[in-house]
Amino acid sequence: MANKLRVLFLPKWYPNRYDPMPGLFIQRQAEAITPYCDVAVIYVHPDPHCPNKMEAEFSEENEVRVLRVYYRTSENPSSLFGKALNLIRFYRAHRKAFHSIRQFSPEIVHAHILTRMGFVALRISQQIRVPLVISEHWSRYFPENNTYRGWLRKLVTVFVTEKASAVVAVSDPLLNAMKKCGLRNSRFRIIPNVVDMTFPAAPSSETKTSVKTMVHISCFDDRSKNISGFLNSIKALSETRQDFSCLMIGEGPDLADMKEYAGYLRIPSSLITFSGLKTGPEFAELLSSADFSVLSSRYETFGTVVVESLAGGVPVVATKVGVAMELINDTNGILVPPGDEAAMTRALNTMLDGCRQYDKSQIVLSTGDKFSRETIGKQLELLYRELLTPAANPSRS
Repeated sequence: MANKLRVLFLPKWYPNRYDPMPGLFIQRQAEAITPYCDVAVIYVHPDPHCPNKMEAEFSEENEVRVLRVYYRTSENPSSLFGKALNLIRFYRAHRKAFHSIRQFSPEIVHAHILTRMGFVALRISQQIRVPLVISEHWSRYFPENNTYRGWLRKLVTVFVTEKASAVVAVSDPLLNAMKKCGLRNSRFRIIPNVVDMTFPAAPSSETKTSVKTMVHISCFDDRSKNISGFLNSIKALSETRQDFSCLMIGEGPDLADMKEYAGYLRIPSSLITFSGLKTGPEFAELLSSADFSVLSSRYETFGTVVVESLAGGVPVVATKVGVAMELINDTNGILVPPGDEAAMTRALNTMLDGCRQYDKSQIVLSTGDKFSRETIGKQLELLYRELLTPAANPSRS
């Protein structure tokens, strides 16, 4: 086997001491390449409660070396001075963190999520003369999101994207959205997120009750996930049938509002439950035991829940976003247009009638190993080695 490559990850999001969820998909990518690469991660996190101007925490997690740096933010972060001060501290924290691991001597710098992080990574890669890979996961390029704004941000984003050795998007819709925003690179690639493909065996249809369970899993951001629209469909469904229960899994900024909205709609409490965040074996058990899952998003860069559901043999009702457009067909689910509540209601009604007729073994096979750690890890390693060839990187020949 070839010698392991040394790869430095520079993510905008990563699990931290305040929240284990942000950037979990980036953490999984870092761990996926450990069979082929030595991986170090530098993650810088703004912290208004940091007792010192800067604090560093080093750990080794599943063969990945992780240096987390927390820096104290300005007391007036919304002021022009506060924004400038936070920006200076952000760059200073990265510079100090990188100098502290210089003995690592990376051969590849891999940034996750533009724009600021891409600029930091570009400066580091140019300084040590190694290729730069940028992975984008953010949905801001979709017109429905419309947060890719500001002439300076766009100018820097275009510049960094063109200078990168390769730019990776996690799905075809995201890549197309980036191109429509004017981003260019000679090596655009699609490498999806790593998805945990191990789920407990689902109970057989014979052992289930007559009440059918659907699960809706999200970060409770109504703007992107259209939870309110989904609740409207549940309300409409409840007026013609009550042979189902809906489990809403997750937490986020609009959780309280969505609970209140469900009450406003007078959805019977027997038909809907808000469970909060579920992780690990408990999450896997809830998902694999469901009759089907639902993705109601207006837009998605990827759509992890779709892959997780199919890997567990669970059919899916999904809007035509992210990887759902690639994966969902008549053998494993139903696709509906984003934002079409009437179509969603009809799809839920149809799925309730037929959800237990699907062939679970065929549903599991529909994802194959495309999203496994081994597959994604190998794709990233091949990209890294391609960039290190003399033809791809003449400055190293």
